[in-house]
Amino acid sequence: MTKENYTFGDSDCASARLRWLAELYEPETRDLLLRGGARASRLALDLGCGPGWSTRLLQQTLKPDRTVGLDASERYIAEARQNHGAGLEFQLHDIVRAPFPVPAADAMLCRFLLTHVSSPGRVLGVWASAAEQGARLFVHETESLQSEHPALRRYYELVRQLQSHYGQMLYVGRVLEACFAGSGWRLVESERRVLEKPARRMAELHLVNLRTWRDDEYARRVLDRGELDSLDASLERIAKGVEDGGTVLNAARQIIAERE
Repeated sequence: MTKENYTFGDSDCASARLRWLAELYEPETRDLLLRGGARASRLALDLGCGPGWSTRLLQQTLKPDRTVGLDASERYIAEARQNHGAGLEFQLHDIVRAPFPVPAADAMLCRFLLTHVSSPGRVLGVWASAAEQGARLFVHETESLQSEHPALRRYYELVRQLQSHYGQMLYVGRVLEACFAGSGWRLVESERRVLEKPARRMAELHLVNLRTWRDDEYARRVLDRGELDSLDASLERIAKGVEDGGTVLNAARQIIAERE
């Protein structure tokens, strides 16, 4: 996470959600890393590492000499250090700010992170300043989330509204290519992938999120509490399998970029 109005929290429940998220999106992330990460890596960074599950995947896939996860949450960093062995390092740092507390890296992973920042282009420039020439940046962000179930559709509408209030974009993948202009990175590959995810698994993630961000200052002031209660109940039914939610179509933007 970053300190830039991150509304999804770092509680025990939020941490569990990130583990489920890592499991659900591991195949696509591994494929992304393998497509552009054949070269030997000296130092790989997991940007906004949370409790470290994506950091472990980065290490297992690229097998760099050194793998470091960076996150602004003291709680997540402590948990990551406890969860993972000596082969992984974790350091407290807000990844939207330079300098980084490590040498220039030659590989970086960003997954579901730029959606939480208000100026993705500026942040990409910060990362370029922390990367050596020729370094590879791997990005996975959301372009769209579609469902036929009204509760899931409404949840996505509300999250989009909440993030927009803070100058963030739920569907940042739609504009990601343009954000790289003048950032110090050269696009090597940009691919739109349409993923089918079970609504039950997605509802598990969303239910935890809803129970976190409903207490955000903006949400408490603007959103209808009764509607949120009803949405909570609907998502819980889908998550428990009591109600069939079908599938969620998730269009994702995957980018491999190289430091100029």
